Amino acid sequence: MAELQKMMLELIGDYISCATYMCSTLRDSYITNETLLRSRRINLIPKDGELSEGITFSFHGTGCYFEFENGNIDIDFGPDDRCDGFDDYRLYEFLEQTKSGGYKELHDKYVFQGEFEKLISAGVIIKPDWELNSHLFYLRERVGNATK
Repeated sequence: MAELQKMMLELIGDYISCATYMCSTLRDSYITNETLLRSRRINLIPKDGELSEGITFSFHGTGCYFEFENGNIDIDFGPDDRCDGFDDYRLYEFLEQTKSGGYKELHDKYVFQGEFEKLISAGVIIKPDWELNSHLFYLRERVGNATK
């Protein structure tokens, strides 16, 4: 695998880790047996709010936008409250808005898009045929753990 593809996979890993942390922090702040999205829809969680460590959140459609000290992340939920899905737009925005180094070669939009397409072609990232947010991609290795 080429160096830029490895870098792209590291970026995807950072995105997923950040998304997981944000959703876990939100879930821990509002104890509920429902999914985050359902909890929002039945008003167990407010549309907008602030969590510990200065994290703010704002629900939108089928996702949630988080701002934190080092940047922001926009998440759309997959089936069963999954937050590990991404698309090229969300991933690139995360890259541009999060103040972390190590990905300078990917800041060029054309390079980024080309590497994203290579991961699709190689079957490393896939777009499952799921109803909820069917535009999202997932790491192939994580899709086996999902339900439809």
